[in-house]
Amino acid sequence: MSKIQLEFLRLGFAFAIFIFIMTLLFMEINQVRSNWFQNFSKTLSTPVFIVSFLIPIWMLIDLIRKKVADKSIFNLTFFISTISLLLLFFAIIFIK
Repeated sequence: MSKIQLEFLRLGFAFAIFIFIMTLLFMEINQVRSNWFQNFSKTLSTPVFIVSFLIPIWMLIDLIRKKVADKSIFNLTFFISTISLLLLFFAIIFIK
């Protein structure tokens, strides 16, 4: 797998986590009750939490080792990861 494919893979994971967290927050704030989505989110919450922390760590390791193929994709992934982590902390602290 080439460096650029890894960048796009990392971007895809970060974007999927961002969409999951946004959907979860939207359904919680608007008090939409869907049994299948609540069960789905309970199942995926731990892996999403772990992966949302691993993506920035993976990015920093690649930055230190100078294996970044495209800086724009790297910056976009970092931005999406940071926003996702902030939304996750918001959900944990304020919404509970």
